[in-house]
Amino acid sequence: MNSVPNKSKIIFRFFPVVLLFLFAIVFLHSFTDYIFFYQEKSSLFQLSFSFLKQHLDQPGGFMEYLGKLQMALYFYPLLGAFIVSSQILLIIWLISRIGKQLGAENFLFVPFLAGALLFYLQTNYQYQAINNLGILFQLLLFLGLIINKPKYQWLVVVELPVVYFLFGSFSYLLLGLLTIYFLYQKSWLKAMLSWIGLGFFFWIGKEFLFFYTTDSLLVFPFSETGIGGQVVLFGVTAFLLLFVQVLARIRINAIERIKIRKIKLGGLSPYLILVLLVIVAFQNIDEKSKHYFHAEKLFYEQKYDELIEFNMQFPTKNTLTAFLNNVALAETGRLSNSFFHFPQSSNGNSLFLKWELVTNVLERGGYFYYAVGMINEAQRWAYEYMVMKGNSPEVLKMLIKTELIKGNYKVAEKYISVLGRTFFHRKEAKAFQALLFNDKAIAVHPELGRRRMLDTKVDFFVHSDNPLIDLESIVEADSMNIPALEYKLARLMLQKDVVALAEMLPVMEKAGYKRIPKNVEEAVASYSLLDMGDLPDTRYLSVSEPTKRQFREFFQIFMENRSDKQRAQKALARYSNTYWYYVFFK
Repeated sequence: MNSVPNKSKIIFRFFPVVLLFLFAIVFLHSFTDYIFFYQEKSSLFQLSFSFLKQHLDQPGGFMEYLGKLQMALYFYPLLGAFIVSSQILLIIWLISRIGKQLGAENFLFVPFLAGALLFYLQTNYQYQAINNLGILFQLLLFLGLIINKPKYQWLVVVELPVVYFLFGSFSYLLLGLLTIYFLYQKSWLKAMLSWIGLGFFFWIGKEFLFFYTTDSLLVFPFSETGIGGQVVLFGVTAFLLLFVQVLARIRINAIERIKIRKIKLGGLSPYLILVLLVIVAFQNIDEKSKHYFHAEKLFYEQKYDELIEFNMQFPTKNTLTAFLNNVALAETGRLSNSFFHFPQSSNGNSLFLKWELVTNVLERGGYFYYAVGMINEAQRWAYEYMVMKGNSPEVLKMLIKTELIKGNYKVAEKYISVLGRTFFHRKEAKAFQALLFNDKAIAVHPELGRRRMLDTKVDFFVHSDNPLIDLESIVEADSMNIPALEYKLARLMLQKDVVALAEMLPVMEKAGYKRIPKNVEEAVASYSLLDMGDLPDTRYLSVSEPTKRQFREFFQIFMENRSDKQRAQKALARYSNTYWYYVFFK
């Protein structure tokens, strides 16, 4: 007689968890898939025993190994969304099962709240896989303790140092859960020995086994960066998990009796949390990061035309996005032609990234040098990043490419072997493998062959703080290096140096230009029509009549409205992608 109602209750209890699982998959894959792109590109998992061995030299290294394994699977965002959602679902089930084992039959609110908090934390692109994995394993071990015989409890106490070695600082959650459980059971000896055993192992490890600082041994592999700086929210979640058995034992009858249309508030609370989570999650979408990582994805795939079109449709003032877009413009020969179609930094930061060791600038800054043929410098940026941050797929590819271009085949072979031990980059490794010790193959390669021809043939000291000096050295030595010439022209435009731009006309003609690129032509037109000097003699390069006419119109409108800058900007809005607009209003 009661079977149908019982089934209805079960469905009502677990339906919000199913909804959360489905919502998590759809949301993470459809709205925040940039999370998986970023994390997959930030580390490199290798299928080798030596790679595993590297992660067994300090407590928590194995946990880091598992985290990198999971992030490698993020190569497919849908798979990543499924893995993360499944982990959250499993954590909710573990907490609920722990509560049930301790006598809380309808333990819904706390497990669902913890799952919702973990999901919200995950919507930050810096929140790493290692966090949910660490929590999952500790809850699993604790559940195993409370559902087995007392002998198993002693086994967990004895093996707690092993748990610390495998999971590092995440084992503190298990230690806290054990302590509270043993105190409830009045097993003072087990609680005390848990702390003594772990403390003794920590001391032995610090003094004799692991060559790391005390701070590192205490905290690793947890990091503030690894949770996206969400310290308070993560702390609340950890506190909730630590005292989950206390909350499971609490009976608040007054709350249990509250009903809404015969539905107890305790059973309704997961639905209320889910509704709130949906609202907050959509508000937490990082549109700036989403835009940037999509641009970076197109850039790494060398879909330069798509990248330029994307930034044309969705303009952004993000410096890194502008930097990658300018590299794409240079790679497609459109830098000095379409430069001011996009927001630019007058200090040059959108053209060149300043050398920094503390950020991910090293990972991306070398692409400028790679574009203009400074292969050694591009290699240096990539190598320094690898030393500072470890291997990542794109940095490793840059190292392989630069070594192949320079003909350092043995070094390239070592890097290729590393790339070949990954899950999803083996195909690229095989393609690189075919180029080893084969100068002819590289010479006809559409990318590497062109870079080898562009590779600077003169030696000079690199000025990372002022790349314009390097560009002048390159152009002086090889005027046919079009990307370097384009970058020099772009930098001169940012400096509003119309005199230098006009003087570059003979160099441009020597390089093979048959017409002056649009933005440069606008600068030269202003130089000529404002009688700032005579233009150099050139055979092909001259300012077209339409450009002259446009400048006269622009200048006339500006002079008529110069007393009111805002009115002048509005009147000249149709010229916003010109050099003139930049000079007068930026």
